[in-house]
Amino acid sequence: MIKMTKSRAALFALGAAVTGSMLGAGSLEQAKPGEIGAKAPDFTLVDTDGKEHTLSEYTKQGKTVVLEWFSPECPFVKKHYREDTGTMLAIQDEMKDQPVVWLRINSGRKGHPSTGVERNKQAAADWGINTAILLDDTGKVGMSYNAKRTPEMYVIDAQGVLRYHGAIDNRNDAAMPGDVNYVRNALQQVLAGETVTTTQTKAYGCGVKY
Repeated sequence: MIKMTKSRAALFALGAAVTGSMLGAGSLEQAKPGEIGAKAPDFTLVDTDGKEHTLSEYTKQGKTVVLEWFSPECPFVKKHYREDTGTMLAIQDEMKDQPVVWLRINSGRKGHPSTGVERNKQAAADWGINTAILLDDTGKVGMSYNAKRTPEMYVIDAQGVLRYHGAIDNRNDAAMPGDVNYVRNALQQVLAGETVTTTQTKAYGCGVKY
């Protein structure tokens, strides 16, 4: 009888552990900010032309989505849009025949010099940006992603899963881009169906002006 009780206790403990692990696995489906391998928070934002963009609509179309937290006043952003660098636009051009959507998000508060339709339209014209700049002046979307820097980068696959979060590259000053571009590498691996080798780095740049 004692042996049977111990056996039952062991089976009960095992069942509880399995149930707990299943619940833990299920909780990963609810994204935590910056959590690799979890569903990215869905959102709808309006761009500088008044057009709505919804993350889940792009992923339903089989698109891989790049999110770039953006500020036209930040020197760390500017270094990637100079004529001698052009980091962001170069990657977009490389991916133009791939199912990739690149969304810039400005989460600066209303009234800040980096925000507003006209300021961001001017930046797009100056820097040759011909894709959407989304305005998040309440900061709701930026906070849901725990975005703290401009630029801060996220790569989301066609299943809506976050595959990369962090810096654009491996040089964290405002002078020149680095020689390893984490976003380019992550995109290439996601599109090839490969495991992303560097999934998370520390974003550098200006603080998001919530």
